[in-house]
Amino acid sequence: MSAESLHRKRLLFVDDDVGFITTLQQLFSQMAGARWEILTATNHAQALAFLSRERVDVVVLDIGMPVIDGIQFLRLLGHTHPGQQVVMLTGRSSADNRKACLDSGAALFLEKPVAREGFAAVFAALDALAEAQPRGGFRGLIRRVGLQEVLQMECLGRKSSILEVFTEKARGRIFICDGSIIHADCGTLQGEVALYSLLALPGGEFNLQTFSEPVRRTIEGHWESLLMEAARLSDEAQAAQFEPSTAGPAPHSLAATVSPGAVRIEEVMLCSGSGEVLHEWEVKSLESRSRLLAQVQQQAAHISSLATVGRFNRLEILTAQGRVVCHLQPDRRLFVRSAAAAGQQA
Repeated sequence: MSAESLHRKRLLFVDDDVGFITTLQQLFSQMAGARWEILTATNHAQALAFLSRERVDVVVLDIGMPVIDGIQFLRLLGHTHPGQQVVMLTGRSSADNRKACLDSGAALFLEKPVAREGFAAVFAALDALAEAQPRGGFRGLIRRVGLQEVLQMECLGRKSSILEVFTEKARGRIFICDGSIIHADCGTLQGEVALYSLLALPGGEFNLQTFSEPVRRTIEGHWESLLMEAARLSDEAQAAQFEPSTAGPAPHSLAATVSPGAVRIEEVMLCSGSGEVLHEWEVKSLESRSRLLAQVQQQAAHISSLATVGRFNRLEILTAQGRVVCHLQPDRRLFVRSAAAAGQQA
């Protein structure tokens, strides 16, 4: 993502009237030039799916939509995306609707225009609101350890804030209160698992916002220990991702072997000791890989109880196509699948 695209104002218009949002998109594109990125959705499901993946400066809602009207959707966004700027743009301009929308958190209540002059007034209002949005915090790009650096600055300064993280695949928040990390959420994950998942992301955007108390505090412990653990887990996953195969054939094994260095990593998944996914790369099915690791863990515990040679902690499967490694520790589980490079199979 370029620096220019990062600073463009991104607005999402949600309206079931396709003709209206098409006209609006054409007019606003002319008025904004390259300063706006205009996105549209014709129903709530499309809007929610987009907001789960991307950050927008302003969401613009119509009131009169089927299934869930705009006021209900505004209240839903207040729970699912707190802090999101929302504007109501409706043809149902009444005192009751205005009060209901503003009481539910709408930043503005605007009437749908019927002439170009009206569109110009709406454009000016939305442009000013989108321009003011970043002043509550700052934005940036995640590059290498960008998130860790921001967290260090906030914690060392004993600040209170919410660090929002946005990528194509994930969206989450890290809550900092008086220099302590007290909560994190990422999709359905919460607590330390969510924190480690966010810190393992290879790239994306972040937005530092004014602090508000989370529904509950899920993280304890000093921030330095949390960041060190996140770095350790990330390093371990990265090392496994690029680890060349050096294993030779097992005695009497009919499986093909792979020459050192002549491999291609296909999948990597790192889980906590209880099975929560902390990091994944190109995993085809999280559910099936998690189930495999859980089953191997159970069998490993059974084998260890029967044998007197120590704890069983590693399973390797060699095939003509490559290798699968399941590495088991009390606090983590690692799955790596590699494939032999073309022409390099023994």
